Amino acid sequence: MTRGPVTAGPVTVDGAPPRRFDLPDRVSVLAPFVDAGMFDSYEVQLASTVRRLQPDVTDEVILALAIAARAPRFGHVRVGLDPDRLQAAVSDDHGLPMPALPWPTVSEWATALEGSPVVATPADAGGEPVRPLVWDGGQLYLQRYWHYEVAVAGDLARRAVGPAAGPAEDPDERRAAIETTLDVLFGEGSGARPDLQRMAARRGMRPGVSIIAGGPGTGKTHTVARLLVAAHLVAEAGGHDLQVALAAPTGKAAARMGEAVQAEVRALGDAGVVTSALADAVTASDPTTVHTLLGWKDRTRFRHDGHHPLPHDLVVIDETSMVSLPLMAKLLDAVRPEARLVLVGDPFQLASIEAGTVMSDIVGPAGAVADVGGPAHTDTLATTLAAAPVLDGRVTVLRHMHRFDEDSTIAALAESVRTGDAERAISLLDGGSADVQWIDPDDRDAMGGLRTEVVVAGVEMVSAALSGDAVAALAAANRVKVLAATRRGPGGVNDWTERVESAVAAAVPAFGPSRRWHVGRPVMVTANDGVNRVFNGDVGVVVAGDPGMEVAFGDEGGIRVLAPSRLDRVETWWAMTIHKSQGSEFDHAIVSLPDAGSPILTRELLYTGVTRARRRLTVVGSEASLRAAIARPVSRASGLRDRLWAS
Repeated sequence: MTRGPVTAGPVTVDGAPPRRFDLPDRVSVLAPFVDAGMFDSYEVQLASTVRRLQPDVTDEVILALAIAARAPRFGHVRVGLDPDRLQAAVSDDHGLPMPALPWPTVSEWATALEGSPVVATPADAGGEPVRPLVWDGGQLYLQRYWHYEVAVAGDLARRAVGPAAGPAEDPDERRAAIETTLDVLFGEGSGARPDLQRMAARRGMRPGVSIIAGGPGTGKTHTVARLLVAAHLVAEAGGHDLQVALAAPTGKAAARMGEAVQAEVRALGDAGVVTSALADAVTASDPTTVHTLLGWKDRTRFRHDGHHPLPHDLVVIDETSMVSLPLMAKLLDAVRPEARLVLVGDPFQLASIEAGTVMSDIVGPAGAVADVGGPAHTDTLATTLAAAPVLDGRVTVLRHMHRFDEDSTIAALAESVRTGDAERAISLLDGGSADVQWIDPDDRDAMGGLRTEVVVAGVEMVSAALSGDAVAALAAANRVKVLAATRRGPGGVNDWTERVESAVAAAVPAFGPSRRWHVGRPVMVTANDGVNRVFNGDVGVVVAGDPGMEVAFGDEGGIRVLAPSRLDRVETWWAMTIHKSQGSEFDHAIVSLPDAGSPILTRELLYTGVTRARRRLTVVGSEASLRAAIARPVSRASGLRDRLWAS
């Protein structure tokens, strides 16, 4: 039935203003979905353009196109067209009731897609003309996401086999040299279970790709530092120069990687294991963001690609869980086929805010199997169940948390959340341990005491900033931090920010937060800025300088300052989202959760928040919220795991 232009105005979501835009008559089939808030202007414009170019496309295909365009916003690479699951998968209703919508049946959709001129199959998806959709095994993709997924799986498969041409030296001699070097760096070892850090380093010395996975404190950086030393030693013994690239998805994660590697190498030098010259060679590789490494031109284009590859012999990527599927495809395209690639990260924490679950998909069953057999056996099981043809023997999962004491409640809680054991998690939270506190948000006295602690740290930070002491200001800003699941609503970032900032202002009369730039303002960079060498996630404090205000950032153990006028993409940092906290650690992390009905509550979200704590953890949330989070693992639709691990 033909409809005129429709003004769409869905319900207000989480305090955001309603959307208003005209719905073209040619895509009036989308009207009930737009009215319900299911689609926004992007999906409507795309569908309208396709129908204008292909007037005979059926309503079912137009609706499928809008769904496929919507899915990446929720992290999905693909979607299955089951009406019973679709609405939950691509709805941002935030728990609000949704009306019944006129979805086609699966069979109606499949019939329409299989005969449509705008839908490709895997057999012809690479041909001309380019079609916006790919229908692959009952799963629907936007064409470019299908290509990204296939490209990543194919590239990793080729790297897992290794380059056709090996190094010039004798392979047996090279293996012997590697083992001798690893003996020096890890010790010969004779424990009951294998030295998984050594195993990971050995695999990283092999041609092709290797993956080092594990939670915080399991020794990933310890392993990477020794891998880098071993690679330099073996290359030197073979008469080769070694070019190494170290990178991470964010500037903060890259800086932390550099600091951690330098600390490990310095410790090896102090122990007499490496010479100062070798230490200098290893630490000469300055970590950067993945975008900077690739030579970022704009949102989708980079200077380095398959035609202009990176020159490095060894590329190490940290915090790989934050790498999206499109970025991983660009990275793999740019790394030379004969170079060694080492992907490092925690497959159990939150994935990239963009589409895909790359690290989790790559680790696959090697991560899941570690939940059986008891603590004495999980490490071995986690690394021996790699029976798939693609990544067999390429994945090492580190389990033992060296950062925490054996009796650490933080470590035990993180493991309980990761494995979905809600009963043990609640018991640990309620156990009265020194390092973990649990507060119900309705407990006014406990909440008051917690806010006082945050305010005291804020007053200390502002006082140091007013006196021009950037080191003390940054230390106070990083000592205790609120990590909220949401921005809006009770217990969200905005709620904490308003309460803490007003309390600090009342305590320090010279603190003037009414102005945008003011001494004592903690800030977080929200976009990469290569000119000023600050990146998304970097944090600093506005301090009194000479002659005026300056923004102080930590920089390789020192302080770097910038004029506020040079920073246009920052936000106030009294609190931060758990998503933004990835790659960070705080002496005291306060994890603030919303009500149990919030769809943002997931196991990975809670795990990520818990594992940001270095010494103390406070969880603010009801028992219902905790149970809801632990019971709900992130559900992102992706086919990469199947392509890599299906036998």
